[in-house]
Amino acid sequence: MIQSQVEAALSVCPYVDQIMIHADPFHSYCVALVVAAHSELKGWASKQGITYSDFADLCQKQETVKEVLQSLAKV
Repeated sequence: MIQSQVEAALSVCPYVDQIMIHADPFHSYCVALVVAAHSELKGWASKQGITYSDFADLCQKQETVKEVLQSLAKV
């Protein structure tokens, strides 16, 4: 129940197309699998002047990871 509420809350992030949260009761942390929103992330990169060869390259850039994580943290 709580897991699905967290997923719903995080899915409002503009850079998230889909998200899945996995929580293991034997660990004190959870893991999120995020499917990035292509058009939103490409638009952000264009405004920032970030060049990339393909979407996978964009997703691996430090600036991109930082932007997505900050956006998720705001939620």
